[in-house]
Amino acid sequence: MTSSESVASISVVLPCFNAAEFVESAVERLLGQAGPALEVVLVDDKSTDDTALIIARLAEAHSTVRAVLLPENGGVAAAREAAVAAASGDYIWFVDADDEWPDDAASALRDAAIAADADIVCAGATVVSEGQPERPVGNLPDGDLLTGAEGLDALLVGGITGHLWNKLFRRSLLGRIEFTRIRQHSDQAMVAQALVEADRVALLHRSVYTYKLRTGSIIRSGSRRADSLRELGEVMARCVARVDAAALRSPDYLYYRARYNTLSRLKDATSGAYSDTERRGLVKQVRSEMSFAQLGAIGRRGDVTRFGIYTLGWLSPRAYSVVLEKAGGRL
Repeated sequence: MTSSESVASISVVLPCFNAAEFVESAVERLLGQAGPALEVVLVDDKSTDDTALIIARLAEAHSTVRAVLLPENGGVAAAREAAVAAASGDYIWFVDADDEWPDDAASALRDAAIAADADIVCAGATVVSEGQPERPVGNLPDGDLLTGAEGLDALLVGGITGHLWNKLFRRSLLGRIEFTRIRQHSDQAMVAQALVEADRVALLHRSVYTYKLRTGSIIRSGSRRADSLRELGEVMARCVARVDAAALRSPDYLYYRARYNTLSRLKDATSGAYSDTERRGLVKQVRSEMSFAQLGAIGRRGDVTRFGIYTLGWLSPRAYSVVLEKAGGRL
């Protein structure tokens, strides 16, 4: 290991909005991480509770904690961009205040980055919800190293997930991406853009993060996601085209469009969050984009469940909506 490698540092970015209940504990756990000391960058996205006061106090108490107080609420993507601009570490790790991570998560990510001279490290993670057993998030490809283009392809088919918190990013790489200002799914937009910019993507086949799924977050909550999903689809298309324009016709991209965009938009359109007129317009738009090519891409992946859901939604949105409601919005 060279001297420059031995001093590679991590800044942990923690965006906060009304996180007064969790942020102090999260910072304590981050400062207690094994290995080299971390810089912790806290961003308050104009909270309406005591979050700003708490993170300002934490910054005063700890030399390695920095507080960024935004003058207005701009959403999590804007908060993350402000934090990255304020960070000084060689690498960036994004976390959320109300989740959990093992004591050696940062050092494991850092060691993987150093060993591979990686621009991004993609690791495993788990998710836990009330009354349910912990389960893995995603299924990393085999091997230890990918190119950025290979990583983007893995993102399209779900091998690499669109979450930020189980990844480590070279800070200089994040300076070359857009922090897409969408209210939902900005994580996936960031991951895709970062993979396009990356030369080397290391895979760490162990869990470094536990996402805590709060009560009610997996049911049909009435969130209006149409605009975010549309913009995310545009970002993904641009990312794929930057690598290879011909890949926009590939089975992997068509599978992504079918699973993560078309079906997500149909689910959102029938969620009850819209007026009848809005719902009919959104459903009509989604169905106009459905195709046998997308359906065939789902079939090639052997994704029997989504093949059936896609077919039902295409043929009968009303029946699809009834089935989705009976399933509690979990399809």
